[in-house]
Amino acid sequence: MDYDPKAMAAALMRGYITDTPSLEEMIYVKEKVAIVTGGTSGLGFCTAQRLLQGGAKVVISGSTDEKGASAIALLKEAGYENVTFCKADLRSEEQVKAMVQFTAETYGSVDILVTSGGAWSFAHIYDLPEEEFMKTVDINLAGAYRCAKYVSKYMVDNGVKGKIVLVSSNVAYLPQPVFGGYAHYAASKGGVISMTYEIAKELKRFGIMVNSVAPGGMMTPGGLTNGPVRTLPPEKQMEMGKELMVEKMDNVPTADSVAMVIYGMCTRMADGITGECIVADSGMMRNIVSYQPAIEQYPPAES
Repeated sequence: MDYDPKAMAAALMRGYITDTPSLEEMIYVKEKVAIVTGGTSGLGFCTAQRLLQGGAKVVISGSTDEKGASAIALLKEAGYENVTFCKADLRSEEQVKAMVQFTAETYGSVDILVTSGGAWSFAHIYDLPEEEFMKTVDINLAGAYRCAKYVSKYMVDNGVKGKIVLVSSNVAYLPQPVFGGYAHYAASKGGVISMTYEIAKELKRFGIMVNSVAPGGMMTPGGLTNGPVRTLPPEKQMEMGKELMVEKMDNVPTADSVAMVIYGMCTRMADGITGECIVADSGMMRNIVSYQPAIEQYPPAES
């Protein structure tokens, strides 16, 4: 048979139509099973809600039963039934392993992982206690590793072509606050991004897509309550607190605006994306603002 480029092109174009999944299949996560760490509050809670809206069955994890019960009650009140709480300390390999096993036994699979659980505080490097540095890295970086380890093992063993989204932070690219105080948090979240690249490399052959989402500042309960390292002397906490009040932002993104990005990375819309970090900070990292807030001189200029 003679080669007919027009016929080949026509067949290729026809394939575009016949091989295209429905938009509903691409956008929704119906019958998928998701784990959302840190799902009892803030970004994790908003992400869990979006996944439930999309039709997923969701296990939210957190460090206290009290927060878990409160979050589940709110979600049930809103009409979401396929959601369960599993207490898990991300610093414990056994508890993370048990969380993954609990999810598989409860809902029959693990298709999606979102690591939204995290911890942060503020202290300058010359005041930062080593235990605070190690705790932050243990929860934010090693905790994400533990979750990815056991979820990926389940996916590989069971042939699940899943989605893993590791939550990082734009602080990995943009030093903050104004006068610093975030070295431990930046180290942990920068590590998450680097780890994402490597895990994506390892899991691509199994059809598992691994990405990171890096938010900036958000309006969350944690953002309203976390402050200087609590073990610092009172005068150091006061000094750090004053510095934190200096920064002015043109707007503070909602947690849901970031949760929507995470949700998108959990759908088939992101089938062609792996090993990427999506910065979802409303332009903060690029200094893209809608207006410039006034900033008073601090510390005061010497007279």
